[in-house]
Amino acid sequence: MANGRRLAIAALALLLSLGAAWGGLRWLRPAADPDHYSVVDGDTLAWRPPNCWLSSLGIACLGQRLRLYGVDAFEGKQNCRDGDGKLWHCGAVATTRLRQLVENADFACRVDHEFIDRHAREFAVCTVHGEDVGAILVHEGLAFAYGRGAQYLPFEAEAKQERRGAWAGSFVRPQYFREGAVE
Repeated sequence: MANGRRLAIAALALLLSLGAAWGGLRWLRPAADPDHYSVVDGDTLAWRPPNCWLSSLGIACLGQRLRLYGVDAFEGKQNCRDGDGKLWHCGAVATTRLRQLVENADFACRVDHEFIDRHAREFAVCTVHGEDVGAILVHEGLAFAYGRGAQYLPFEAEAKQERRGAWAGSFVRPQYFREGAVE
């Protein structure tokens, strides 16, 4: 039994070292390509390694979850009201908008490996056409400055003043929606 356990540990160590050598593990990933991102919701992405060695064994490669740094977008199933009081799916709109941005060929993220949230997501600052994706979402009224995202406060103030996105009507901030508040 002890020999079987040692053999299993040795095999696992070999697989991990081979994975590291082939670049499949997150700390060795090459520059990201937009084809390797998928959108989870308005402020969360999944990044898949381009050369995941597990796929050659018929095993699905898991994506690393990335959270946009400093912003909080509407939750996927969250609704808001427009200026006339009509319900609109602001969470779905935020998710769709992030998906549109990710589909651009020059979309890229810089990941901060030092900060990980309670959902095991790393924080990332992403850009498209040289612009900060978080700033775009906040500027369009689909997300809010959040946490350490003080750099997004001017974009939020402008969106509010110009009544862009959710600011045109009424809404519950995503952080309160997650706690059970509803519009």
